[in-house]
Amino acid sequence: MGPGVLFRLAAIAVASANVVSVRDKGAAGDGINDDTRAFEAALDDARTTPGTTVAVPAGRYLIRPINLTNHTTLELAADATIVGVTNVSAWPVIPGAPSYGQGRDHVGPRFTSLIHGEHLENVTVRGAGPSSVLDGNGAYWWPQKDTLQVTRGHLVEFMYSTRVRIYDVQLLDSPFWNTHIYDCDDVHVRGVSIEAPGDSPNTDGWDPDSSRNVVIEDSSYSGGDDCVAIKSGWDCFGLDYGKPSKNITVRRVNCTGRYAGIAVGSETSGGVEDVLIQDVNIFSANAVAHVKTGPTRGSYVRNVVFDGITAEGAAALGDGILVDLNYGSPNPSCPEGWEPPAPPDVRDITFKNIKATHANVTKSAVHLVGLPNAVVTGVALLEVHIDAGGWLCANVSGTAQQGTVEPWPPCAEITAA
Repeated sequence: MGPGVLFRLAAIAVASANVVSVRDKGAAGDGINDDTRAFEAALDDARTTPGTTVAVPAGRYLIRPINLTNHTTLELAADATIVGVTNVSAWPVIPGAPSYGQGRDHVGPRFTSLIHGEHLENVTVRGAGPSSVLDGNGAYWWPQKDTLQVTRGHLVEFMYSTRVRIYDVQLLDSPFWNTHIYDCDDVHVRGVSIEAPGDSPNTDGWDPDSSRNVVIEDSSYSGGDDCVAIKSGWDCFGLDYGKPSKNITVRRVNCTGRYAGIAVGSETSGGVEDVLIQDVNIFSANAVAHVKTGPTRGSYVRNVVFDGITAEGAAALGDGILVDLNYGSPNPSCPEGWEPPAPPDVRDITFKNIKATHANVTKSAVHLVGLPNAVVTGVALLEVHIDAGGWLCANVSGTAQQGTVEPWPPCAEITAA
């Protein structure tokens, strides 16, 4: 190791030793007083000293949304909770993501997230386990879903950022999606637990969106929507933005939700490719593995592997495996009558080692439906065991490995291999 490398390592060690406590900046941590200014003061210090850790000791910290900064760790101690204020006017309004052209719920802008970051490099949110909590106070927001004119904010959102880390925290009661990873590269999520009521609207767990090189692992979700939904923009805006979600890995995650266990879509207009879903447990979902897109999405979904998904015991499911190209509403902010230049191209989707032999499946074991002008191709099933429901197929082609797939035989569109 040369002297230059040693110097750089020493510099990193010195920089990372800088710790600023929000208590030292005046935070009360009593859950009553607004501690936003203390957090902002600590982050101001971090902006001038790369490698700073902003420390959040035990306590309950009421804040308005904050913006993180480069080369910084936001570190929650055990029994530390950061909770969002329950005041619509205290949440700034920001533009909709460029690949959406609006907020997801409403035409126009959206509220920012409680923990927010844009154009960042090397930023970490870290806790000490489930007692380190980010609380979105969702019960304040959910009843206003249809009356607000602005889309509710996420709990955590990073945009246009690289080397993002989220470790060992609990995300509680998000107003909208829990974690939106938008146009980011090199993202690692580990040891995160997400909790929200089963009827809480739009409380997706993790939404990698037009992002690359994302790993979500060793985490759990219990909420009111999709556990994981991999996205890349909505209709005309997503096609124009043109950034796919690529090289996404989800592994060793437990999911309990009202909608998809692990989903691709439905906003896929920038493309989705090279996805690996591995060793996931599903306790309730509308499908254990769901690829959802629609006629107005265009673009492509390809090379997606679901490997090792278990939904056993009393798991409550709609469908087992679900691929459908008739899903999703058109983007109302696209020009009237707009259509994509080509229908969605969905191909090379593999389902293997899927086990739901005692689950409560209320619809189809396997649902594979394309469009007349967009046939789903290259579907492969092997070691798939779902002992309730049948097959529903249209505009699809692929193979099922004989002797390893149940129910058997497959639909006529799927060839025995």
